[in-house]
Amino acid sequence: MFQTAAGVTVPFPEKLSEQYQRDGDTLTCNLSFEKLPDFVRSFYAELEEPLFLAIHPDAESGEVWYLDGMTKKQLTLILDGYGELLYQDGLSAFAIGSLATEEELFVQKYKVLSLYSPQNGRFEALLERFGVVPTAHLVTAWDTFSAEYPGSASRLEIAGQTVPDMIRELQKIGMYKG
Repeated sequence: MFQTAAGVTVPFPEKLSEQYQRDGDTLTCNLSFEKLPDFVRSFYAELEEPLFLAIHPDAESGEVWYLDGMTKKQLTLILDGYGELLYQDGLSAFAIGSLATEEELFVQKYKVLSLYSPQNGRFEALLERFGVVPTAHLVTAWDTFSAEYPGSASRLEIAGQTVPDMIRELQKIGMYKG
C-alpha cells in the first residue's frame, strides 16, 4: 500500500502508484514514503560534489534557504540530524543537487518528487531500482484532491524541532536566505 508522510493527508492514496513520467529533462514521480530516506541518499550518492541543500519552509511561498558547497559526507551528517523532519513535515519542501552538474532532486509539497538532469535517462535506473516504473500519465497527490475531498499538509514537530527551528540551527554553519 502506498504510504504518505505523517504531515501529509491524501484523500485517496490508493489512486497513487510508484510511477514516473518524463517531461523534457525532468522526471516527476511518486515514491511510497517508507522508501524516501534511502532514495534521497542513493540519489545524492550519484552526484558530483560540491552539493547543495535548499529548503522551502513553506512550499507555497517564495522563501528559500540554501546551504551549499557541501561534500556528500557533510550532507549525510545534516540528514542524519534533520532528515526525519524534512521527510515527514507536510508544509515544507526541499531540494538536493550538484553545483557542478546542476542535477537536482526536488521533494515538493505532498512529497511528489522531481528529478532534473540534462543527461537524458540519467536517473531512470535509480527509480526502477526503487520499484518506480515509467508511465505516460502520472497521477500525483494533487490529482486526488477535490472540493469535497481536499488534501492537507501540516507543520510537524519532531524531537522538539520544526523546519523553521532547523533552518535557524543550520544558519550557524552557513545556511543563507536566497
